[in-house]
Amino acid sequence: MPDYEEVIDMQGVRIPYIPSVITPRIERSIRNNRYERGERDQLVSMMGPDDRVLELGAGVGLISTVAARICGAGRVTSIEANPDLLPVIREVHRLNGVGEVDLRNGAATATAGEPVQFYLRSDFWASSMEPESRPYARTVTVPRLGIGALLAEVQPTIIVCDIEGGELGLFDDADLSGVNHVIIELHPKVYGESGVDRVAGALAAKGLFPSPDSPATSTVRIYERNDPRAATASAALSPAVVGRGFRAWPIADPRILVATCMKDEGPFILEWLAWHKAAGVTDFVVFTNDCSDGTDLLLDRLDQMGELTHLPNPAVVTGQTAFQPIALAYAERMPVMRRADFFISMDVDEFINVKTGEGRIADLFATAGEFDVLSMTELNHGANGREHFAPGWIKDQFPLHETLTPGKYRARRGVKSIVRLSDRVVKLRNHRPDIDNATIPPIWIDGSGRPIASLAADGSENGLDCRRTYDLVTLDHFALRSLDSYLAKMHRGDVVKAGRSVSQKYWRLRNRNDESGSIFDRLDGAARAYHAARYEADPVLMALHGASCAAHEARIAAIVDLPEFRARRDWALREAW
Repeated sequence: MPDYEEVIDMQGVRIPYIPSVITPRIERSIRNNRYERGERDQLVSMMGPDDRVLELGAGVGLISTVAARICGAGRVTSIEANPDLLPVIREVHRLNGVGEVDLRNGAATATAGEPVQFYLRSDFWASSMEPESRPYARTVTVPRLGIGALLAEVQPTIIVCDIEGGELGLFDDADLSGVNHVIIELHPKVYGESGVDRVAGALAAKGLFPSPDSPATSTVRIYERNDPRAATASAALSPAVVGRGFRAWPIADPRILVATCMKDEGPFILEWLAWHKAAGVTDFVVFTNDCSDGTDLLLDRLDQMGELTHLPNPAVVTGQTAFQPIALAYAERMPVMRRADFFISMDVDEFINVKTGEGRIADLFATAGEFDVLSMTELNHGANGREHFAPGWIKDQFPLHETLTPGKYRARRGVKSIVRLSDRVVKLRNHRPDIDNATIPPIWIDGSGRPIASLAADGSENGLDCRRTYDLVTLDHFALRSLDSYLAKMHRGDVVKAGRSVSQKYWRLRNRNDESGSIFDRLDGAARAYHAARYEADPVLMALHGASCAAHEARIAAIVDLPEFRARRDWALREAW
């Protein structure tokens, strides 16, 4: 512990002034009562004597001191990666008489493992696990502390996190079921706004949403659990399935729910909806944001007709941009979810194509047998040499797709999953769920009905080796459609993440026109009959559909000669057609 001659009083917290640690910039912040003020004020307002606090990034010990005064030092654990700060933190605790806080040296990370490099900077609050954002003075090797083990041991009700960008990905697969509040400083200068969205989405997926008291303009954000069921549910179970139990297999007349996000997809909705209605999907919840082609008006009409439920994406209401994670988290709390037997998260360019019986999902269930999760492997359809948009069924226009029998180097493909809702489901996610396998191993099968272990074993895995997985069902994916529709999709931007657009690589990887082995004949007649009886018979709906097609064509006409899109169009025709 370095010597010091002065103690600074910061609103009742005594901090030793050590010039070798507290640089002039940090000193001004402390003397002006601005140092960690946001975190401190929020912590005081929300904390009670029964809380347990896990602090990630302890600084000089201000937050742990404040917390220990409220709930006692034995209920506070502080993690600090900079070893030079540990004696300073202990001295702050001693000066303020708060006792022995559980103080540990290390870097909190998503997974446990080998020690990591930590980059020290002159202002200690800028030190971090990444070297790129600004110059650093030296490096130290510190223990890697896996967040899962920390949460299981400490069991915090409040997390305070300020780790200079290390929060990105930290909570993606963490069990936050016992956490009621997260006070976190975000660092968009390190990882951009897309990183902010990822952090917010990870928290939202676990039931933690922005507090009304959290200023949207501040980098210090407060997330709180606003559903009391999620705060009290045992074993980290999703609020959608707590206490649900199991319905005996086979499930008679199952309710199957699809939830999806859409933005400017008007020309393609009715075919997709009719197909899946004919396949046996009973309920649809569609979230939209920022539509400009009449998609929202078309969906409103379908809502009036009882075909689906259309809602604005709750991410927009909360001022967030993690559209898909927040929408899924909201869907879990809807009554339609509580009534459902099965759940699927999928997109409007994906078609469940059952290869058995009459092509209905019930035929798939009968052939595959009992399961907790059935993960369908995607099969990408290319542009089929079509440059221009034309109204009509995309299954007719784009029959060619990538091979069903690839070599091992092209075999990994993404999945979407049919989830049997039960109290085994921990969390619903876009590609696959998290399943509790601590007691009874889940029955997890692929599109050929074969048992698979990789998805249950690795929560970060969203794909499979597709070889021999297409016998019973394929997930036919029409990600490109025509070249002009693809350019319009680029212009629109991504429906999952604001500010992200699809790229040339996206086109190159998906424009596969190798074969036409995946056909749609089993269900085609039933889907067209449903379309004719329910949709073509409604003049209001068909007028809205026609308007959305016209709007799509108008967008293409408006962008086709813009330099960026002209260059990409020429590139696709020249090199990737």
